[in-house]
Amino acid sequence: MESKFILVLLASTTGATQCLRVASAMSERLGQKLRFAHVEIGPRAILLPSQEQLSEYEVEHLVERERAETEKLSRIAGEWTAEHGISAEFDLYRGDQWRVMRHYRRTASMVVLASPDTQPVGHREGLRAALVRIRHPVVMVPPTWEGGFGRRLLVGWRDVPPLHRALQAYRPFLAAAEQVEAVAVDQEQTALADARAALDPIAAGASYRSVASEGRRTATVLLDAATEYQADGLVMGAFRRGEILNWLVAGTSSRLIHSSPVPLLMHP
Repeated sequence: MESKFILVLLASTTGATQCLRVASAMSERLGQKLRFAHVEIGPRAILLPSQEQLSEYEVEHLVERERAETEKLSRIAGEWTAEHGISAEFDLYRGDQWRVMRHYRRTASMVVLASPDTQPVGHREGLRAALVRIRHPVVMVPPTWEGGFGRRLLVGWRDVPPLHRALQAYRPFLAAAEQVEAVAVDQEQTALADARAALDPIAAGASYRSVASEGRRTATVLLDAATEYQADGLVMGAFRRGEILNWLVAGTSSRLIHSSPVPLLMHP
């Protein structure tokens, strides 16, 4: 059986270097190899509801753009592996990210990718495909991220299954972090006792606090807390209300994915 690996889904050159840097730190901590993947998006993947088909010019432009992006990403990945003395396969697919993620259902332990909103049209479904299609832990890296990874982790506490799964998935990082803090937003003090019961066996010495939102959205409170804490990772459960409901009415997960300036360590 093939050993598990960390999949780095390189949607475009935007954020690619940041993803590689974070993924390398994860690889070292988990003792797992990296594997790169890129999907050349076809015309059907980017049709707008108002369009029946792309023009010949639009198709040619798309093909040229995708081919050029593949060449750039291959070069970036090759230079990165050479510089760091590691080997990693580069998988190239054509189609769409939803179909491609099925290939990694049983072989990838985690998925690393850039914030979807920063990617070109047609390359923004990787995160949802990873979380929903294969239900894997996903580390989302903002392309603007220039900090480290895993030294100061913030946990967005809520006593729900996705968060408990996230704690187990990211246990090696939580255990190795220099500092861990759990933040409960608009919850009773008893929530902190539940947080301690779940997190103390993983991250001894973690700190806990409850924060009132005072009319702010939960996502905003958590991002403010992450900035104040100088966190280099926010551990969270994703789409606890269900992915479809979050798609229809944006919830905390969607807002964090859209706005977070720090890496998100998510689990569905």
